[in-house]
Formats: sequence, C-alpha cells, structure tokens
Amino acid sequence: MKWNLKQGIVALSLALTAPALAQTQPVTLKELLKIALDGNYTVQVSKLEEQVVDKQIAETRARTMPQINGNANLTDNYRRQVLVLPAGLGGGDGSGGPAKITAGTKYSSAMGVEVTQPLLDMAAFTGLKASKAGREYALINTQQTKEEVINSVSKQYYQILTNQEEVKLQQRTVQILQQLILASEGQYNNGLLRKVDLDRIKVNLINTQSKLIQAQNEADRNINQLKVALGMPLNTVLVLDTLTLDEQALPTTNQASGFEVDNRTELRLLNSQIKLNTLQRNAIRAEGYPKLNAYFNYSHNIVSNELNTIFTSKTPAISYGMGGVGVRLQVPIFNGFSRTSRVAQSNLKIQQLQKQREAKVLELDAANQNANLQMNNTLTMLHTQQENVKLSEDVYAANRANYNMGLSSLTDLLDSQTSFLEAKNLYTKSILNYKLAELELMRSNGTLLKLVD
Repeated sequence: MKWNLKQGIVALSLALTAPALAQTQPVTLKELLKIALDGNYTVQVSKLEEQVVDKQIAETRARTMPQINGNANLTDNYRRQVLVLPAGLGGGDGSGGPAKITAGTKYSSAMGVEVTQPLLDMAAFTGLKASKAGREYALINTQQTKEEVINSVSKQYYQILTNQEEVKLQQRTVQILQQLILASEGQYNNGLLRKVDLDRIKVNLINTQSKLIQAQNEADRNINQLKVALGMPLNTVLVLDTLTLDEQALPTTNQASGFEVDNRTELRLLNSQIKLNTLQRNAIRAEGYPKLNAYFNYSHNIVSNELNTIFTSKTPAISYGMGGVGVRLQVPIFNGFSRTSRVAQSNLKIQQLQKQREAKVLELDAANQNANLQMNNTLTMLHTQQENVKLSEDVYAANRANYNMGLSSLTDLLDSQTSFLEAKNLYTKSILNYKLAELELMRSNGTLLKLVD
C-alpha cells in the first residue's frame, strides 16, 4: 500500500480563536524560521544588548569631546577676613602699632562657564576602540543566538512531522483493525472463527487507540513548545504547509560541504572576546599616560555690602569679569600598584580565553567528524529501512489476501501487520534521524543561516 505523494495542508493546532487567527495562512519551514527570528525572546534580548553596546560607545566617545560646565554661587560672608597692616601704614587705634582692616564685602556672587577639550587622553581613545570591539562581540553573539534558534525550531519542526506520521500510522491501523473486526465477526457468527481470536483483534484495536491518543498528545505538546520558540501566544492557530517526511529531499550520499573551523560562530565569538579583553587591558595601561586638556573659563562677579544690589548691580555693588585660557597637563605618578594589578588580571583573563579557544577548536573538529559519521550512518539506515518497508508491506498485503480467502491464519496476519507497522515506524524515525543529522552537519559547517536566506 503506497502513501500519497502530496499531502494537503496540515493543521497542527485545533484550538479555536478569533476569526482572523483562524484564517492564518500556512507557513513553510523557511517562513517559520523568519517568524522565530523576529519573535523569539532570546533573539530580542540579544538585539537589545546590541543597543546597550551602542549607547556604551556613545558614552565612551563623549570622553573625547568638549566638556562644558556652568556654575553660579551667592555667598554671605558673615565673618570676613581681616588684614593686618604693619605699624606706620596708618589706621589702628592711634598707638602707632599694627592696624586691622576688614577685607572684602558682606555679599558676593559669581556666574561662570568652563570649557575643556581633551587633547591627549590615551585611556579614552583606547576605551573607544574597546567599545567598538564590544559591538562586534554583541553582533556575533546575536548571530550565535539566531543559529541556536534556527537549530531548535528546525528540530521541533521535523519532530512535529514525525508526530504527524505517527498519528496517521495509528489512525490507519485503527481503520484496518476495525475492518478486520467486522469481517471476523461474520466469520465468528458462522462458526469459522474462535471467540478468543476475535477478542485478540479487539485487544489490538484498544491498544492501537491508546497509542493514537498518546501520539496526538505528543504532537500537541511539541506544537506548544514550537509556539514558545516562535514567541507566539499559545492560543494562536498554527498551520504548517509541509510535505510528509518521506517527501523531503533525501540524498543518496553525504552532501557535506567543506569544513572551516574559523567559520564557526563559537570560535569567532572567542576571537572577539580575546580582542575585546586585549583592548580593555591596553585601556587600563593607558591610564598611566599623561593627559593634556585645553581649557577656557570666564566668570562674572558682583560684590556688595547690600544684598538687594547684588541682583540689580546698582551702586554700591561692584561688578567685574575674569577669565583665562590655557592647557592643563596631568601626569599620574603613583596609585598604589592598583593599575598593575588590574593589568595582571586582564592578562590572566586573556590567557584563559586563549586556552578556551584551543579547546574549542578541538571540540569543533571532533563535532564535525561525528556529524559526518552520523550522516553516513543515518543514510545507510534510511535506505535499509526504506527497502524493509516495501518488503514488509508486500508480506502483509499477501497475508491479508490469504486470510480473506481462508488460506492464512489470524496469527500470521497479525504478525505480518505488526512487522509492517514496526518497519514503517522505524523508517519514519530513520528519516527524522537523517534530518537531525543534516541539521547538526549544517551547524558544524556554520551554514545554518542558509535555511533562512
């Protein structure tokens, strides 16, 4: 018995929601992956992290730009400074000794502005390079997150197809057993079949119905997991436009492409981390370099012994301006070896990342070889099971025809039926194993994004 070469649209969820949702168009695997990349929460968090890094770059860049600060104050000099004049300069109590003079005014105010521009700040400039390297790291991390989502959603997609095939297989078995029971009841009524044989068929039917319920429940659970991966509400009707598993493009040989370990996102991520940590270490070292800033300042001052004239600038208030322009050099001399310790910590972190990179290269090489081995094994098993299905189907068809003509026993019929169903189930699982091996090989080769492009 042959399966149809083209299946109709398969509704994978039976939940009833709003009419707009019920009219959802079927989606292919490629469209499904695009939905996942847009709606998956992990991808969204990774993209937000990119925005955080962009803001950090802007923050670091601000350290190299002009800094403008304004200031203002109003002071009540309730106890003013006293100047002591030497004897002979006048004043005093007439004794000819030193004289005391109260300096300044009771009230004073000032408003000013200062502009500074870094001319030489290696710590800020190196920090800016580190921030840009941080953005590169965030972009690669987002790509890795996307690859993980693609891999996960694709596995769930093929698992759902497997569940779908299992449901159809059990449904077909139920129909066959129901037909067999109708025919056997006639034989039993005519005294041509024992009751124990009829009961045996009914037991098989009940067991198959239980398997059907289990398969449907498994399919429903996997659909809900897929909706979570898509960032989709669970009450959404999800309709997949797909072929059955045995209609997927199945090659006869391993179609593996060339493996380049440097193309793996995991390795690129470690390379980016090493670069980022190296720049951060250099930025710490640069904190010990001299800093040179240009500056300009100006302030307007008002002094008076009467508070109200401070705000009006009228007599007896005195107002005047003062300002300056120049350069300021700052030379770090000693900080208690704090900077040296931070540089040493950074060096150790870089060494850790380099060791992790060496281990990752070995891990990725091994994973690629294992993926190729798994691909070859699943292809061999796939072709073996494909032939086994054809053979067991022919045996079952022959036994069924012989049973209907009274030339074969019920035991032979049920045994051949069980063998055929088991062969079909193993074939379906071998296709799933092949598709999973294909995904793992694409992941190993760093080509998972091709499923979307």
